[in-house]
Amino acid sequence: MNLEQKIARMCVTGLPSKAADSSFEERLRALPSGGLGLFPHNIDNESQLRRLVHGVTAAAGRLGFTSPYLLSIDEEGGSLANLKGMFPHVPGNRAVGLIGEPAAAFLQGKLIGSQLAVLGIPMSWAPVLDVNTNILNPVVGVRSYGEEPAKVAELGTAFIKGMHEAGIAVTAKHFPGHGQVDGDSHIELPSCGLPLEELKSGPLIPFTAAIAADCDAIMMAHIVFTEIPQAEGLPASLSPYFVTDLLRNELGFQGIICTDDVEMGAIRNTFEPELIGELAVTAGNDMILMCHTPEFQDRVIRGIAEAVRQGRITEARIDESLQRIDRLQERMQLHSRRASPVPRAEWVSRTAELTRSTVKLQRDPRQRLPLSPELRYLLLLPQPERLTLADNTDSKALELGALMADRGFNLTVQYIPNNPASGMIHEIIAGLEEYDTVILGTWNAHIFSGQLELAEAVNREKPLIAAVLRNPYDAERLPSSASVILVCGTSVYSLESLADVLTTGKTTL
Repeated sequence: MNLEQKIARMCVTGLPSKAADSSFEERLRALPSGGLGLFPHNIDNESQLRRLVHGVTAAAGRLGFTSPYLLSIDEEGGSLANLKGMFPHVPGNRAVGLIGEPAAAFLQGKLIGSQLAVLGIPMSWAPVLDVNTNILNPVVGVRSYGEEPAKVAELGTAFIKGMHEAGIAVTAKHFPGHGQVDGDSHIELPSCGLPLEELKSGPLIPFTAAIAADCDAIMMAHIVFTEIPQAEGLPASLSPYFVTDLLRNELGFQGIICTDDVEMGAIRNTFEPELIGELAVTAGNDMILMCHTPEFQDRVIRGIAEAVRQGRITEARIDESLQRIDRLQERMQLHSRRASPVPRAEWVSRTAELTRSTVKLQRDPRQRLPLSPELRYLLLLPQPERLTLADNTDSKALELGALMADRGFNLTVQYIPNNPASGMIHEIIAGLEEYDTVILGTWNAHIFSGQLELAEAVNREKPLIAAVLRNPYDAERLPSSASVILVCGTSVYSLESLADVLTTGKTTL
């Protein structure tokens, strides 16, 4: 390989279409990127995705790439589940965190891994190991297992073992932790004021555990740590201190270190593409994710090549990363040979069982559960919406009302925006006389204050049952006299499980 080809192998790019056509192969020939990321715009259905995966791997084979070609995807379950339209929708991390049992996280990882294995996708950009200590964090939230570093570590390592047992390589993210910031790195470059000692005693714990669990890759976060001068003001993803000194040398991680996508606003809006590539390699990253814009990718590669030619980066440094990429491909082959995935015939039942175990009745002080067929209920449901670019929640209406009607209950369904205005709240309150009890689905009410205002207003007039559908932090902000069910998901399995709790008043059937 010439220099540009070597550098290209360190890059993970994307595909603008749903098919690996001749233009894709031409692009791969011109830019022989070492990996390809898959995103929602690449996916319609299973047969189409199978054709795409086959087309990509066949083109890579014709061009002499080592098999398996590195195809990866953000498949986390919950709010970031690209395969939910074709396969059972596995619950996400925060729902699994409600159980707190490693066996649940192991099954979560094994189910997701089994789905990827069927498609021929050998790697996932998961698990998320961020400790969500900032409940207003706009980009982590339900993607985190929780707020306790030791518990996140325990569940994250179980997920890794489950994925490996299904035959899939994993990527722990976002090192050294994205859960304590209040900015979204898809849009801006967040900063964090934690000193190094607090970082090591908290957010780093799950990553240390992941290294011990033999994770295959670790993804770097686009965050500036203002109180850690060793980083010299650079985001962790581009910092020699974080990538090489801390992760590679001090923590001893010998696998692949990759950036989060450098086309995210945090990096793209801060540095020129040519400098991004040079900084990423100088920091010690083995792979650079840049999955959307060909011209941007070309400029990143040119920047790295120019830095090598001018002596700022040695070609031996490039070769080190290529050796690790070779080892990753060997690991992917080994995972595949040792795999014992969940049989496809069991996916639905085991996903339903796992989801049912995550739904928790937190409190029922007025004993309003189970629901009574003799009473009239108003069901207020949010209109689901994507809250971040790392979220593929769709906007279709939640079908909880139909599930409850099928069980013989008298419900009227009304859909509400995430932040209902005072006028709508007054209208809802004015119409409560004909109902005995109100069931309210919350969608990050701890952030959208209109939902909390609605809950308080309803609770003054009628008994309130709240179903927390996203972040669990809503529970502590809701009226203390309200019944609260923690769901942290909106899949069909989540809603069926919620309907079961409403019907029986019990968490366990």
